[in-house]
Amino acid sequence: MYYYNSIEQPGRIRFVNALFMGQPIDIYINDRPILRGLNYRQATQFIPIPNGMYNVKVYTTNSNNLLANQNINIEGNKLITITQDATGAVMLNITEDVSVDQGFMPQMPPQQPFMPPFETRDTTVSGRARVRFIHFSPNAPAVDITLPNGMVLFRNIPYRTITDYINVASGTYTLQVRPTGTDQVVLTIPDVVLNPNDVSTIYAIGLVNSTPMFEALVVNERSLV
Repeated sequence: MYYYNSIEQPGRIRFVNALFMGQPIDIYINDRPILRGLNYRQATQFIPIPNGMYNVKVYTTNSNNLLANQNINIEGNKLITITQDATGAVMLNITEDVSVDQGFMPQMPPQQPFMPPFETRDTTVSGRARVRFIHFSPNAPAVDITLPNGMVLFRNIPYRTITDYINVASGTYTLQVRPTGTDQVVLTIPDVVLNPNDVSTIYAIGLVNSTPMFEALVVNERSLV
């Protein structure tokens, strides 16, 4: 899986397959195979790679059809999510990824889970968990992510939007996805386990009222190191 074996690499990348076409994919970097058979909903470990400009190609594993051909500049830690828009066009969504090697701040006073204030956003806090939300369902409206009591954690998140991280108390949660500004629950995400010092991303993927179904993918980023 590793593109370079040197331990002194300035950058790392990882991939998530969010293609609703449902087929496994192969990924090539500079025409060199890096990943084969990456299934829908699957996330890779971090892959060390020097900073620089790269050509990334995505093929279907079984039929070897070219799905995407994109030049990207890689600096630092990058998350590359492979998605489709409403027309079926494949895109590489490149975003900054969390640096899981950073140390944590001293222990903060205990707070109730998911309760304001959110001044700790984007700042790690020892003993607590970090979580963010990514909307990659092309036919879903903008959504709010809430607790069952209606408390909003992430508000008005449209397609292809990636939120900041928030720090929360560890525990097991039930989250709800609601069209922004409504009480309608279109998706319930039960048993979301957030352990102390975890860094997690919750993806909304799939299609509303279609196949594959609209669902959530919870990725513990520390398990991918």
